[in-house]
Amino acid sequence: MRQVGIFGKRKSGKSALMYALTKQKIIQDAAFSAMEIGGVTKVMLVDTVGVDVEGSTAEKSAQSVEVALMLITDDMFDLELAWVSKLIKGGASVIAVIARADTFDDGGAALAAAVREVSGLTTFCVSSTLGTGVVELDEEINRRLAKE
Repeated sequence: MRQVGIFGKRKSGKSALMYALTKQKIIQDAAFSAMEIGGVTKVMLVDTVGVDVEGSTAEKSAQSVEVALMLITDDMFDLELAWVSKLIKGGASVIAVIARADTFDDGGAALAAAVREVSGLTTFCVSSTLGTGVVELDEEINRRLAKE
């Protein structure tokens, strides 16, 4: 089954993004659940504990996901960039997600620009709470899975 992983630090909004992508309020056994997102049916959406937790499910998941969403919530994103390298080495196509975009005065635009400049990654500003950017992110995930 195709796998899409959600990576980021603890409390970065990983589970909230999963709920927004699947349009579900509660997901049983959210860590590894087969579910539908957008135009792709039956993908395994993997919600990891956190890249800042040593020995977390993120280590194992980094080797098995086809598309990885790296959530970034502030301008201290060195750890996330280190993980981007791991994910790419594992064969994942990585998308940077400025999570909680609604908490930034500019909707996360400045942080997105900084992440793009440093990493070269495609970057989306998303608010799981408001739903902004979720459709565009879902479309990009589908594009990447279609290329595989």
